[in-house]
Amino acid sequence: MNTGVAALIMLLIFIGLIILEVPIGFALGISGILGLFFMKESLLMFPQNLIAGINNFALLAIPFFILLGSLAEKSLLAETLIDLAEEIIGFVPGGMAAVTVFASMLFATASGSGPATVAAIGSITIPEMEKRGYSSKFAIGTAASAGALGPIIPPSIPLIIYGVVANQSITKLFLAGLGAGLLFAFILIVYCIIRAKVDKVPVTGKRPSFKKVARAMWKAKLALGIPLIVLGGIYSGIFTPTESGAIGCLYVILVGFVIRTLSPKDLYDAILSASKASAMIMFVIAAAALFAWLMAVGRVPQIAAKAILTFSHNKVVYLIFVNILFLIIGSVLDTPAAIVIMVPILAPIAYRFGIDPIHFGAVVVVNFVIGYITAPFGYNLFVAQSITGKSMEEVTAAVTPFLLICILGLLIITYVPQITLFFPHLIGR
Repeated sequence: MNTGVAALIMLLIFIGLIILEVPIGFALGISGILGLFFMKESLLMFPQNLIAGINNFALLAIPFFILLGSLAEKSLLAETLIDLAEEIIGFVPGGMAAVTVFASMLFATASGSGPATVAAIGSITIPEMEKRGYSSKFAIGTAASAGALGPIIPPSIPLIIYGVVANQSITKLFLAGLGAGLLFAFILIVYCIIRAKVDKVPVTGKRPSFKKVARAMWKAKLALGIPLIVLGGIYSGIFTPTESGAIGCLYVILVGFVIRTLSPKDLYDAILSASKASAMIMFVIAAAALFAWLMAVGRVPQIAAKAILTFSHNKVVYLIFVNILFLIIGSVLDTPAAIVIMVPILAPIAYRFGIDPIHFGAVVVVNFVIGYITAPFGYNLFVAQSITGKSMEEVTAAVTPFLLICILGLLIITYVPQITLFFPHLIGR
Protein backbone atom coordinates (compact mmCIF):
# COMPACT_ATOMS: atom_id res chain seq x y z
CA MET A 1 0.00 0.00 0.00
CA ASN A 2 1.23 3.50 -0.82
CA THR A 3 2.56 5.17 2.35
CA GLY A 4 0.56 8.33 1.70
CA VAL A 5 -2.68 6.36 1.36
CA ALA A 6 -1.76 4.35 4.48
CA ALA A 7 -1.19 7.56 6.45
CA LEU A 8 -4.58 8.88 5.31
CA ILE A 9 -6.31 5.65 6.38
CA MET A 10 -4.52 5.83 9.74
CA LEU A 11 -5.70 9.42 10.18
CA LEU A 12 -9.30 8.45 9.35
CA ILE A 13 -9.14 5.57 11.87
CA PHE A 14 -7.89 7.99 14.51
CA ILE A 15 -10.73 10.44 13.80
CA GLY A 16 -13.23 7.57 13.95
CA LEU A 17 -11.90 6.46 17.34
CA ILE A 18 -12.16 10.03 18.67
CA ILE A 19 -15.78 10.21 17.48
CA LEU A 20 -16.42 6.93 19.33
CA GLU A 21 -14.99 8.66 22.45
CA VAL A 22 -11.99 6.37 22.80
CA PRO A 23 -9.45 8.08 25.16
CA ILE A 24 -7.01 10.16 23.15
CA GLY A 25 -3.90 8.19 24.14
CA PHE A 26 -5.44 4.85 23.18
CA ALA A 27 -6.85 6.29 19.95
CA LEU A 28 -3.36 7.43 18.96
CA GLY A 29 -1.79 4.12 19.97
CA ILE A 30 -4.35 1.92 18.17
CA SER A 31 -4.26 3.94 14.97
CA GLY A 32 -0.45 4.01 15.18
CA ILE A 33 -0.18 0.21 15.44
CA LEU A 34 -2.56 -0.20 12.50
CA GLY A 35 -0.48 2.35 10.61
CA LEU A 36 2.61 0.17 11.14
CA PHE A 37 0.75 -2.74 9.55
CA PHE A 38 -0.49 -0.65 6.60
CA MET A 39 2.98 0.74 5.93
CA LYS A 40 4.63 -2.65 6.49
CA GLU A 41 6.91 -1.27 9.18
CA SER A 42 8.39 -3.40 11.96
CA LEU A 43 6.32 -3.54 15.15
CA LEU A 44 9.57 -2.78 16.98
CA MET A 45 9.00 0.83 15.85
CA PHE A 46 6.08 0.98 18.30
CA PRO A 47 8.11 0.80 21.56
CA GLN A 48 11.04 2.66 20.00
CA ASN A 49 8.90 5.67 19.11
CA LEU A 50 7.04 5.60 22.42
CA ILE A 51 10.33 5.81 24.31
CA ALA A 52 11.88 8.33 21.92
CA GLY A 53 8.78 10.53 22.20
CA ILE A 54 9.32 11.19 25.90
CA ASN A 55 13.11 10.71 26.12
CA ASN A 56 13.79 14.42 26.48
CA PHE A 57 15.11 16.20 29.56
CA ALA A 58 12.93 19.26 28.96
CA LEU A 59 9.78 17.14 29.34
CA LEU A 60 10.73 16.51 32.98
CA ALA A 61 9.55 20.07 33.61
CA ILE A 62 5.95 19.00 32.97
CA PRO A 63 5.38 16.89 36.13
CA PHE A 64 7.15 19.52 38.25
CA PHE A 65 5.01 22.38 36.94
CA ILE A 66 1.83 20.32 37.29
CA LEU A 67 2.77 19.57 40.91
CA LEU A 68 3.66 23.23 41.45
CA GLY A 69 0.21 24.32 40.27
CA SER A 70 -1.52 21.75 42.47
CA LEU A 71 0.53 22.77 45.51
CA ALA A 72 -0.09 26.49 44.87
CA GLU A 73 -3.83 25.80 44.69
CA LYS A 74 -3.90 23.77 47.93
CA SER A 75 -1.64 26.11 49.92
CA LEU A 76 -4.27 28.89 49.81
CA LEU A 77 -1.82 31.44 48.38
CA ALA A 78 -4.48 32.53 45.87
CA GLU A 79 -6.32 34.56 48.53
CA THR A 80 -3.37 36.89 49.08
CA LEU A 81 -3.04 37.43 45.32
CA ILE A 82 -6.73 38.34 45.09
CA ASP A 83 -6.32 40.87 47.92
CA LEU A 84 -3.32 42.40 46.14
CA ALA A 85 -5.19 42.58 42.84
CA GLU A 86 -8.16 44.24 44.52
CA GLU A 87 -5.97 46.93 46.06
CA ILE A 88 -4.34 47.68 42.69
CA ILE A 89 -7.28 47.55 40.27
CA GLY A 90 -10.46 47.06 42.28
CA PHE A 91 -11.48 50.73 42.03
CA VAL A 92 -12.35 50.65 38.30
CA PRO A 93 -15.87 49.94 36.99
CA GLY A 94 -16.24 46.17 37.01
CA GLY A 95 -13.49 46.17 39.61
CA MET A 96 -14.07 42.65 40.95
CA ALA A 97 -14.15 41.23 37.42
CA ALA A 98 -10.90 43.05 36.64
CA VAL A 99 -9.50 41.70 39.91
CA THR A 100 -10.40 38.18 38.78
CA VAL A 101 -8.43 38.63 35.55
CA PHE A 102 -5.47 40.28 37.28
CA ALA A 103 -5.34 37.72 40.07
CA SER A 104 -5.61 34.90 37.51
CA MET A 105 -2.61 36.36 35.69
CA LEU A 106 -0.61 36.45 38.93
CA PHE A 107 -1.66 32.92 39.89
CA ALA A 108 -0.81 31.68 36.38
CA THR A 109 2.84 32.54 37.02
CA ALA A 110 2.76 29.92 39.78
CA SER A 111 0.49 27.26 38.30
CA GLY A 112 0.80 27.23 34.51
CA SER A 113 -2.59 25.50 34.45
CA GLY A 114 -5.93 26.76 33.17
CA PRO A 115 -8.17 24.49 35.28
CA ALA A 116 -6.09 25.12 38.44
CA THR A 117 -6.35 28.88 37.90
CA VAL A 118 -10.14 28.71 37.48
CA ALA A 119 -10.46 26.52 40.57
CA ALA A 120 -8.19 28.62 42.80
CA ILE A 121 -9.33 32.11 41.75
CA GLY A 122 -12.84 31.47 40.45
CA SER A 123 -13.99 29.57 43.55
CA ILE A 124 -13.34 32.78 45.54
CA THR A 125 -14.22 35.55 43.09
CA ILE A 126 -17.36 34.12 41.44
CA PRO A 127 -19.42 34.16 44.70
CA GLU A 128 -17.89 37.54 45.60
CA MET A 129 -18.86 39.04 42.23
CA GLU A 130 -22.43 37.78 42.62
CA LYS A 131 -22.60 39.40 46.06
CA ARG A 132 -21.52 42.72 44.56
CA GLY A 133 -24.24 42.82 41.93
CA TYR A 134 -22.65 41.06 38.98
CA SER A 135 -24.82 38.69 37.02
CA SER A 136 -24.03 35.00 37.38
CA LYS A 137 -23.21 34.80 33.64
CA PHE A 138 -20.75 37.69 33.87
CA ALA A 139 -19.03 36.19 36.91
CA ILE A 140 -18.70 32.69 35.41
CA GLY A 141 -17.55 33.98 32.02
CA THR A 142 -14.90 36.19 33.61
CA ALA A 143 -13.41 33.45 35.81
CA ALA A 144 -13.43 30.74 33.13
CA SER A 145 -11.88 32.94 30.44
CA ALA A 146 -9.32 34.46 32.84
CA GLY A 147 -8.27 30.92 33.67
CA ALA A 148 -7.12 30.56 30.07
CA LEU A 149 -4.19 32.80 31.03
CA GLY A 150 -2.81 29.82 32.97
CA PRO A 151 -1.27 27.95 30.00
CA ILE A 152 -0.21 31.18 28.21
CA ILE A 153 1.61 33.00 31.01
CA PRO A 154 4.83 31.11 31.83
CA PRO A 155 5.49 28.53 33.13
CA SER A 156 3.40 26.95 30.36
CA ILE A 157 3.23 23.22 29.71
CA PRO A 158 1.99 23.63 26.08
CA LEU A 159 4.93 25.95 25.37
CA ILE A 160 7.33 23.35 26.78
CA ILE A 161 5.85 20.68 24.51
CA TYR A 162 6.06 22.98 21.48
CA GLY A 163 9.68 23.79 22.34
CA VAL A 164 10.56 20.09 22.47
CA VAL A 165 8.70 19.20 19.25
CA ALA A 166 9.93 22.21 17.26
CA ASN A 167 13.41 22.22 18.86
CA GLN A 168 13.08 25.83 20.04
CA SER A 169 14.30 27.62 23.16
CA ILE A 170 11.79 27.12 25.97
CA THR A 171 13.05 30.27 27.70
CA LYS A 172 12.31 32.36 24.59
CA LEU A 173 8.92 30.68 24.23
CA PHE A 174 8.12 31.54 27.85
CA LEU A 175 9.00 35.16 27.13
CA ALA A 176 6.74 35.08 24.06
CA GLY A 177 3.96 33.67 26.25
CA LEU A 178 4.50 36.54 28.68
CA GLY A 179 3.81 39.09 25.94
CA ALA A 180 0.74 37.18 24.75
CA GLY A 181 -0.55 36.76 28.30
CA LEU A 182 -0.20 40.44 29.11
CA LEU A 183 -2.16 41.35 25.97
CA PHE A 184 -4.91 38.87 26.84
CA ALA A 185 -5.14 40.16 30.40
CA PHE A 186 -5.37 43.75 29.12
CA ILE A 187 -8.16 43.13 26.61
CA LEU A 188 -10.12 41.02 29.10
CA ILE A 189 -9.89 43.77 31.72
CA VAL A 190 -10.98 46.41 29.18
CA TYR A 191 -13.95 44.23 28.22
CA CYS A 192 -14.88 43.73 31.89
CA ILE A 193 -14.84 47.51 32.46
CA ILE A 194 -17.03 48.19 29.41
CA ARG A 195 -19.40 45.32 30.23
CA ALA A 196 -19.75 46.50 33.85
CA LYS A 197 -20.64 50.01 32.67
CA VAL A 198 -23.26 48.66 30.28
CA ASP A 199 -24.72 46.38 32.98
CA LYS A 200 -24.51 49.26 35.51
CA VAL A 201 -22.66 47.17 38.06
CA PRO A 202 -21.97 49.30 41.17
CA VAL A 203 -18.35 50.33 41.79
CA THR A 204 -17.37 49.02 45.23
CA GLY A 205 -13.58 49.39 45.29
CA LYS A 206 -11.59 52.40 46.48
CA ARG A 207 -8.72 54.13 44.73
CA PRO A 208 -5.40 52.57 45.63
CA SER A 209 -2.96 54.20 48.02
CA PHE A 210 0.72 53.41 48.22
CA LYS A 211 0.37 52.32 51.83
CA LYS A 212 -2.45 49.86 51.15
CA VAL A 213 -0.80 48.42 48.04
CA ALA A 214 2.49 48.01 49.90
CA ARG A 215 0.67 46.26 52.75
CA ALA A 216 -1.09 43.92 50.29
CA MET A 217 2.21 43.17 48.54
CA TRP A 218 3.83 42.34 51.86
CA LYS A 219 0.92 40.05 52.70
CA ALA A 220 1.30 38.34 49.30
CA LYS A 221 5.11 38.16 49.45
CA LEU A 222 5.17 34.38 49.82
CA ALA A 223 2.90 33.88 46.80
CA LEU A 224 4.89 36.41 44.75
CA GLY A 225 8.03 34.50 45.66
CA ILE A 226 6.97 31.64 43.37
CA PRO A 227 7.27 33.52 40.03
CA LEU A 228 10.30 35.39 41.39
CA ILE A 229 12.13 32.11 42.00
CA VAL A 230 10.76 30.08 39.08
CA LEU A 231 10.72 32.64 36.28
CA GLY A 232 13.59 34.72 37.66
CA GLY A 233 15.75 31.61 37.77
CA ILE A 234 14.88 30.69 34.18
CA TYR A 235 15.30 34.15 32.64
CA SER A 236 18.54 34.83 34.51
CA GLY A 237 19.97 31.53 33.30
CA ILE A 238 20.52 30.21 36.82
CA PHE A 239 18.07 27.31 36.36
CA THR A 240 16.77 25.29 33.45
CA PRO A 241 12.95 25.15 33.24
CA THR A 242 13.07 21.63 34.73
CA GLU A 243 15.25 22.70 37.65
CA SER A 244 13.12 25.78 38.31
CA GLY A 245 10.00 23.61 38.47
CA ALA A 246 11.59 21.35 41.06
CA ILE A 247 12.85 24.28 43.15
CA GLY A 248 9.45 25.97 42.90
CA CYS A 249 7.77 22.84 44.27
CA LEU A 250 10.24 22.70 47.15
CA TYR A 251 9.61 26.39 47.91
CA VAL A 252 5.82 26.00 48.04
CA ILE A 253 6.08 22.87 50.21
CA LEU A 254 8.37 24.63 52.71
CA VAL A 255 6.23 27.79 52.75
CA GLY A 256 3.01 25.80 53.06
CA PHE A 257 4.26 23.83 56.04
CA VAL A 258 5.80 26.87 57.75
CA ILE A 259 2.63 28.99 57.54
CA ARG A 260 0.48 25.87 58.08
CA THR A 261 -1.69 26.20 55.00
CA LEU A 262 -0.42 22.89 53.61
CA SER A 263 -0.94 19.63 55.47
CA PRO A 264 0.74 16.24 54.84
CA LYS A 265 -2.60 15.06 53.41
CA ASP A 266 -2.67 18.05 51.03
CA LEU A 267 0.88 17.20 49.92
CA TYR A 268 -0.07 13.57 49.34
CA ASP A 269 -3.19 14.58 47.38
CA ALA A 270 -1.18 17.06 45.29
CA ILE A 271 1.50 14.49 44.45
CA LEU A 272 -1.13 11.88 43.60
CA SER A 273 -3.08 14.30 41.39
CA ALA A 274 0.08 15.55 39.66
CA SER A 275 1.30 11.98 39.10
CA LYS A 276 -1.96 11.00 37.41
CA ALA A 277 -2.04 14.12 35.25
CA SER A 278 1.64 13.77 34.31
CA ALA A 279 1.23 10.09 33.41
CA MET A 280 -1.72 10.92 31.20
CA ILE A 281 0.13 13.73 29.41
CA MET A 282 3.30 11.66 28.95
CA PHE A 283 1.32 8.72 27.59
CA VAL A 284 -0.44 11.00 25.10
CA ILE A 285 2.89 12.57 24.03
CA ALA A 286 4.48 9.12 23.59
CA ALA A 287 1.58 7.78 21.51
CA ALA A 288 1.43 11.02 19.51
CA ALA A 289 5.16 10.70 18.74
CA LEU A 290 4.53 7.34 17.03
CA PHE A 291 1.59 8.84 15.14
CA ALA A 292 3.68 11.84 14.04
CA TRP A 293 6.55 9.56 12.93
CA LEU A 294 4.19 7.54 10.75
CA MET A 295 2.78 10.74 9.28
CA ALA A 296 6.35 11.71 8.39
CA VAL A 297 6.98 8.28 6.84
CA GLY A 298 3.84 8.80 4.78
CA ARG A 299 5.24 12.19 3.67
CA VAL A 300 2.16 13.96 5.00
CA PRO A 301 4.11 17.16 5.85
CA GLN A 302 5.45 17.37 2.29
CA ILE A 303 2.02 16.65 0.78
CA ALA A 304 0.42 19.25 3.07
CA ALA A 305 3.10 21.81 2.23
CA LYS A 306 2.64 21.28 -1.50
CA ALA A 307 -1.15 21.54 -1.23
CA ILE A 308 -1.02 24.70 0.88
CA LEU A 309 1.60 26.40 -1.28
CA THR A 310 -0.42 25.53 -4.37
CA PHE A 311 -3.44 27.15 -2.80
CA SER A 312 -1.65 30.31 -1.71
CA HIS A 313 1.82 31.81 -1.29
CA ASN A 314 0.44 34.51 0.98
CA LYS A 315 1.59 34.45 4.63
CA VAL A 316 -1.58 36.19 5.81
CA VAL A 317 -3.79 33.57 4.17
CA TYR A 318 -1.67 30.78 5.65
CA LEU A 319 -2.02 32.19 9.18
CA ILE A 320 -5.80 32.47 8.72
CA PHE A 321 -5.85 28.81 7.68
CA VAL A 322 -3.71 27.83 10.70
CA ASN A 323 -5.92 29.73 13.12
CA ILE A 324 -9.15 28.23 11.82
CA LEU A 325 -7.68 24.73 11.79
CA PHE A 326 -6.17 24.98 15.27
CA LEU A 327 -9.29 26.54 16.80
CA ILE A 328 -11.31 23.57 15.53
CA ILE A 329 -8.71 21.00 16.62
CA GLY A 330 -8.24 22.69 20.00
CA SER A 331 -11.95 22.35 20.77
CA VAL A 332 -11.97 18.56 20.32
CA LEU A 333 -8.40 17.28 20.76
CA ASP A 334 -6.12 17.18 23.79
CA THR A 335 -3.51 19.97 23.60
CA PRO A 336 -0.31 17.85 24.00
CA ALA A 337 -1.43 15.43 21.29
CA ALA A 338 -2.50 18.24 18.98
CA ILE A 339 0.89 19.95 19.31
CA VAL A 340 2.90 16.76 18.74
CA ILE A 341 0.82 15.78 15.69
CA MET A 342 0.26 19.14 13.99
CA VAL A 343 3.43 21.13 14.65
CA PRO A 344 5.78 18.84 12.63
CA ILE A 345 3.38 19.23 9.69
CA LEU A 346 2.64 22.95 9.78
CA ALA A 347 5.69 24.53 11.43
CA PRO A 348 8.08 23.88 8.48
CA ILE A 349 5.57 25.56 6.14
CA ALA A 350 5.43 28.55 8.50
CA TYR A 351 9.21 28.82 8.42
CA ARG A 352 9.14 28.79 4.60
CA PHE A 353 6.80 31.79 4.77
CA GLY A 354 9.36 33.56 6.96
CA ILE A 355 7.29 33.31 10.14
CA ASP A 356 9.48 33.38 13.25
CA PRO A 357 9.34 29.97 15.00
CA ILE A 358 8.98 31.60 18.44
CA HIS A 359 6.08 33.74 17.21
CA PHE A 360 4.51 30.71 15.53
CA GLY A 361 4.80 28.80 18.81
CA ALA A 362 2.88 31.51 20.63
CA VAL A 363 0.18 31.49 17.94
CA VAL A 364 -0.12 27.69 18.14
CA VAL A 365 -0.41 27.61 21.93
CA VAL A 366 -2.88 30.52 22.13
CA ASN A 367 -5.10 28.73 19.60
CA PHE A 368 -5.13 25.54 21.63
CA VAL A 369 -5.57 27.41 24.92
CA ILE A 370 -8.72 29.05 23.54
CA GLY A 371 -9.93 25.46 23.27
CA TYR A 372 -9.94 25.42 27.11
CA ILE A 373 -13.03 27.66 27.00
CA THR A 374 -14.60 26.19 23.86
CA ALA A 375 -17.42 23.64 24.02
CA PRO A 376 -17.75 20.71 24.07
CA PHE A 377 -14.46 19.65 25.72
CA GLY A 378 -13.05 22.86 27.24
CA TYR A 379 -11.31 22.02 30.53
CA ASN A 380 -12.12 25.40 32.09
CA LEU A 381 -15.81 24.94 31.35
CA PHE A 382 -15.92 21.72 33.36
CA VAL A 383 -14.14 23.36 36.31
CA ALA A 384 -16.49 26.37 36.20
CA GLN A 385 -19.44 23.99 36.08
CA SER A 386 -18.23 22.08 39.14
CA ILE A 387 -17.63 25.32 41.08
CA THR A 388 -21.01 26.87 40.32
CA GLY A 389 -23.26 23.85 39.91
CA LYS A 390 -24.62 25.31 36.66
CA SER A 391 -25.38 23.26 33.56
CA MET A 392 -22.84 23.04 30.75
CA GLU A 393 -25.23 24.99 28.52
CA GLU A 394 -25.33 27.87 31.03
CA VAL A 395 -21.56 27.90 31.45
CA THR A 396 -21.00 27.82 27.69
CA ALA A 397 -23.42 30.72 27.16
CA ALA A 398 -21.67 32.71 29.90
CA VAL A 399 -18.24 32.22 28.32
CA THR A 400 -19.26 32.91 24.69
CA PRO A 401 -18.75 36.73 24.73
CA PHE A 402 -15.34 36.25 26.37
CA LEU A 403 -14.49 33.61 23.77
CA LEU A 404 -15.02 36.20 21.02
CA ILE A 405 -12.74 38.62 22.90
CA CYS A 406 -10.07 35.92 23.13
CA ILE A 407 -10.31 35.29 19.37
CA LEU A 408 -9.78 39.03 18.85
CA GLY A 409 -6.66 38.75 21.01
CA LEU A 410 -5.52 35.79 18.92
CA LEU A 411 -5.84 37.84 15.71
CA ILE A 412 -3.80 40.66 17.24
CA ILE A 413 -1.07 38.25 18.34
CA THR A 414 -1.08 36.55 14.93
CA TYR A 415 -0.65 39.68 12.85
CA VAL A 416 1.40 41.81 15.26
CA PRO A 417 4.34 39.51 15.96
CA GLN A 418 6.18 42.25 17.86
CA ILE A 419 3.88 41.55 20.83
CA THR A 420 5.24 38.05 21.31
CA LEU A 421 8.76 38.76 20.10
CA PHE A 422 9.44 41.89 22.17
CA PHE A 423 10.64 40.10 25.31
CA PRO A 424 12.58 37.31 23.50
CA HIS A 425 14.42 39.92 21.40
CA LEU A 426 15.00 42.07 24.49
CA ILE A 427 16.72 39.28 26.41
CA GLY A 428 18.51 38.06 23.28
CA ARG A 429 20.36 41.34 22.74
